[in-house]
Amino acid sequence: MDRATVPGLSVAVFDNDAVRYAEGLGERNVDTHAPATPDTLYAVASLTKPFTAVAILQLVDRGLLNLDDKIEQYISVWTDVPGEPITVRDLLSHASGMPRNFVAYHDSLEDGQELDLLEHIDGAADQRLTDRPRYMYSNSGYFLLGEILQQVDGRAYPEYVRDELFSPLGMTRSTFDSEVLNSDDDTMTGYHQTEDGLEPGSVDDGGGPSGGLVSSVSELVPLLQCVLNEGSYDDCRLLSSHLVDEMCRLQSPPLPMADGQTSGYGYGWEVEEFLGETLVSHRGSIGISGRYMGVLRERGLGIMMAYNALGHPVVAVGKGALATACGEDRETVVPLLQQLDTVRSIEGAYTAYRGGMTVTIEQSHSSVIEVDISSPPLTFTATPESSEGESYRFSEVRGDGSKLIAEFDTKGSTTELILSLDKWTSRLTKGTSEQ
Repeated sequence: MDRATVPGLSVAVFDNDAVRYAEGLGERNVDTHAPATPDTLYAVASLTKPFTAVAILQLVDRGLLNLDDKIEQYISVWTDVPGEPITVRDLLSHASGMPRNFVAYHDSLEDGQELDLLEHIDGAADQRLTDRPRYMYSNSGYFLLGEILQQVDGRAYPEYVRDELFSPLGMTRSTFDSEVLNSDDDTMTGYHQTEDGLEPGSVDDGGGPSGGLVSSVSELVPLLQCVLNEGSYDDCRLLSSHLVDEMCRLQSPPLPMADGQTSGYGYGWEVEEFLGETLVSHRGSIGISGRYMGVLRERGLGIMMAYNALGHPVVAVGKGALATACGEDRETVVPLLQQLDTVRSIEGAYTAYRGGMTVTIEQSHSSVIEVDISSPPLTFTATPESSEGESYRFSEVRGDGSKLIAEFDTKGSTTELILSLDKWTSRLTKGTSEQ
């Protein structure tokens, strides 16, 4: 939190039956110094999607809906898309082939008139990609699932979720009304990271079934315990166990990750391998805060966390904390955490012999660095290539085929940089530009 300037964080670690650890760290509001707590309300963004998925699967459980139903049976949207008709299953698993096009509020290009959201979504029908099966994350798809739920059940999406999920799970403070963030006694203030420091941001309504939920770490835990307990919570069955199994299995083609692993989507959950078993998780972000929740069903263990400014990548932090809860070394299990620490250890100004060149190293994003050279003036971004002990190598391949390499050696009392720019190589020492 200190390194990434994250003022407040709420976290809970739990098993099938109980919360093992719950804590608020830092401040939920930097002006009032109000502390973060496990009960602090956050706009949890895409952590809404598992609730939407469970709600839809409840209708399947009751025989009111089939996963292979064409969505045009319920709503007049995407009825003339290229390829086969889109199904409920396609929407749940982000396998519809529809690209990202979700905008909660927008104006039409004609006369500045506000365009209906469903009309906006439907207008992208011809953008569908049909050349091969693919996992394409679609907020619009989950918004449409909320519309389908209302058509089938009759209740509006927020009302249904309140009655069928919030109530049995004891989520008394959770809501789809973001105004509660301005009125409740224990709510987050979300912050943008700027050059001038933290600046508070606002949360707009409009995410609905795709990302409109406001809740707390404490109140989200019961949903995850329901997943751990095969669809039951506190002697109340919310979903049949076979549908929980389907929800937690890959239902879309997985995407390759930088670490060689793959990540895909089930029904409302991201699915990947972690610690030798299946991790079911979800992340959420709206630019002023980050959230993560995940469960290891075989171990019967899970984590829920949220913080009020984007700093460290939320997935790496969440998986690292889950690894710690499992008794594992987090940097070994989540290499990105070590890479982030590496970047911070090498940030700074480097000076060549007699000040002939000054190079500034800064974190660009995640584990990528920006290299800013004074003379000749040049700036480039470099990604991690290798690390051996206390030596690290970053590089970038240029359009002309040349390779720019930045090698760092932190073994001694002073960090050294060997900078190779095609045939030119310089040796620099970390310190101020005056040295």
